[in-house]
Amino acid sequence: MTPVSMTLGDVVPALQQGTIDASITGIGGAVGLHMLDAAKYITEINQPWIFIVVEVNKKWYNSLPKDLQQIVDEDAAKEDLSINPIAVKMRGEQLDQWKRSGGTLIDLPAAEESDMPKILASVGADVSKSNPKLAGAYATVTEAAKRAEHCN
Repeated sequence: MTPVSMTLGDVVPALQQGTIDASITGIGGAVGLHMLDAAKYITEINQPWIFIVVEVNKKWYNSLPKDLQQIVDEDAAKEDLSINPIAVKMRGEQLDQWKRSGGTLIDLPAAEESDMPKILASVGADVSKSNPKLAGAYATVTEAAKRAEHCN
């Protein structure tokens, strides 16, 4: 397997032309871009996805006093949690739409699904370790994820 980065809009033509054999994407992209035209099967790997990203300008955020930074952090965490039920509902609707349109969903065997987080745990660090910029970005995302766990 050789991973290739591409825009979501390039995935369907690449599947149709045989340039790629598979892709990893969310169900929203698969349904919205009619990937069913190129590929009928989705294997559900239940990989963790980032549903919500709260972004603010770092220079602006750092210019705030600590008490206002805390308010921004707390409000962002509340918004993150409040959108989760909507995101879960949308995902369910998109899965239903995929099936109604003739697509097939394949579940991994239970043992493989439970092993996947262990298998994937080191991938980010392994892939980014030889590229300092990528390693820095990975560290930033990892730290943000750890902070987010404490907000839930």
